[in-house]
Amino acid sequence: MRALVLKPHRLSLAGHVGQALLERGVVLVDHVLSEDGPPPSVEGFDIVLVMGAPWSVYDQDVAPWIGGALDGIRDAVEHHVPLLGICFGAQAFAQAIGGRARPAEDHEVGWREVRTDDPSLISTGPWFMWHGDTFDLPEGAISVAWTDVGVQAYTFGPHMCVQFHPEATTEIVAAWLEHDDGDIRRAGLDPADLLAETRRREPETRARAAALVDRFLGGAEA
Repeated sequence: MRALVLKPHRLSLAGHVGQALLERGVVLVDHVLSEDGPPPSVEGFDIVLVMGAPWSVYDQDVAPWIGGALDGIRDAVEHHVPLLGICFGAQAFAQAIGGRARPAEDHEVGWREVRTDDPSLISTGPWFMWHGDTFDLPEGAISVAWTDVGVQAYTFGPHMCVQFHPEATTEIVAAWLEHDDGDIRRAGLDPADLLAETRRREPETRARAAALVDRFLGGAEA
């Protein structure tokens, strides 16, 4: 199997999700949207991943390339190539197929649990969160998990999208904090404490990411 990994930013790494795919024999092909231009056709790929980003779908910073990214998502939907969207990827998927990405009433950062209608698909967590946006679900999408702030996971046919970060390794979170820890500090969290908690949770996080990948590969509709 081959996976097209659409990374909005160079720090949009696949982490635990990518490792789980590699361990299952999937070849990962990276494409950095903000640097490499429009994504390639999904022809020849078995799955697509759309990763997180430090921007919002509606930011001016993404204007030069977001159109190509949304077209790439529609390409996957039209050709029935299962897509896993993570955070920005979940918001972009909703925007691409008739929903709307928008600011949330509150930022969600740190390790948080979700409420879920299907624990075998999306467990309660805790999952790593870092977002200030949410979205209106497109017609035909099914909400699977949520918090008081908004939808945290949904499916659309064979496609699965999550607001949280199952890919987040200690190294990835450290890189994000080094890039900009403003949201974390504004939330009243200590970046060093958050990083230590991420390191402590690494084994359980890896296992949850692997379980999510197995369910995605087995069919989000199952």
